[in-house]
Amino acid sequence: MELYMCGFNAHHQLLDKERHRNDDVTSFKAAYRSPVIDVRCALWSATVIDMDGILVHYGFRPSGMDPVAIDGPRPRNLKTVFGDTSGVLGALSKNGSVYLFHDNIYGSKEPGFKKHHFGGDSFIIRQNLSIENLAIADNGEVCICTNMAAHQRTSSGFSSPLSAETPRVQLSLPTAKLEIHTFASIDEFLSSEPPTATYSLFSPLVSLIGSATCFTALTVTQEVLTFGSALHSQTLGRSPSPSNPANKPCQIPFLGGIPIRKIAVGGWIGAAVSEDNDLYIWGGQASEVKKINALPRPSDEEDVRLVDIKGGVDVVDVGVGNGHIVALTGDGEVWITGEGDYGQVGTGSKAFEEDWVRVRGVWEGKGSVVEVGCGVWCSWVLIDTRVDSRENI
Repeated sequence: MELYMCGFNAHHQLLDKERHRNDDVTSFKAAYRSPVIDVRCALWSATVIDMDGILVHYGFRPSGMDPVAIDGPRPRNLKTVFGDTSGVLGALSKNGSVYLFHDNIYGSKEPGFKKHHFGGDSFIIRQNLSIENLAIADNGEVCICTNMAAHQRTSSGFSSPLSAETPRVQLSLPTAKLEIHTFASIDEFLSSEPPTATYSLFSPLVSLIGSATCFTALTVTQEVLTFGSALHSQTLGRSPSPSNPANKPCQIPFLGGIPIRKIAVGGWIGAAVSEDNDLYIWGGQASEVKKINALPRPSDEEDVRLVDIKGGVDVVDVGVGNGHIVALTGDGEVWITGEGDYGQVGTGSKAFEEDWVRVRGVWEGKGSVVEVGCGVWCSWVLIDTRVDSRENI
């Protein structure tokens, strides 16, 4: 596998200083090669990548900016790596444990994830909850999805926590109590403070993602739920009402009845790819001077828009950053639209692209594009080249 990246690089979170000395990477550059590559977290100042079973931190951390492996649980045991503008904050394991990121763990110079133990008076312990999903919005709010059934006693002891990998027949156990909880900050979540809001869920979540002022969730029944601030309702993809307020997890009406297999959000924009390989997007800021033409227009009373790329080709993957969108078509082409102030559209310039543009890269002819994605101000393309050894390109 080969990973190509572009965008904001002031903290060397994309390419280290030996290979790229400028702050911005305006066209896709070959970054890393490994049998297995998985971008686990792409923040403003740091990136965490699974390189063949080893988590590697790139970019800013208090002790420096050199690439370094992260000590702690193996990547395959982690469900989510999370952070904010300050950098990587922690990780959530598949068994519901929360790990916090420490730059100098156990007195060594290497960073690591150290398991967090909630106090006896914390909300998590008092309610006897297992954490299934965790996300942080750009405004600092934290959202978790919990499951009380994970701690129900059975004849053989305590049942294991449910997860997206658990067979669906187990996910619908009558003892399950799935809930969404929001906290004002990461500190309040980790302490004894109660949540600011709690809502019941009728279906487990496949994924939960935070954007500027809201959260977006994909359920195992392939429905998209959004909830967050009413001040920026366009980022919800729906119009709040008394029965379906902004802060309550509610399905996007436009997507009702459409099986969704992937969601992506960033900044003020959300996107979803259906089982039929259709791409839907919503959001944008009402006061923006520069507009992505593919976004819905409030003047047309649209909340969500079905995207037409290249006359209506299939879209198999999508990534959303802070003002830009990257899409992968069924025939392996990479298309990008939106903000390019830091080179994140990968065209070689820093122009704003109001329409979709196809990005041609040096990866062409080397293999198949299998994934695209975005960080805050970056984009990446993952190529399957069937390489056999881990190395920087």
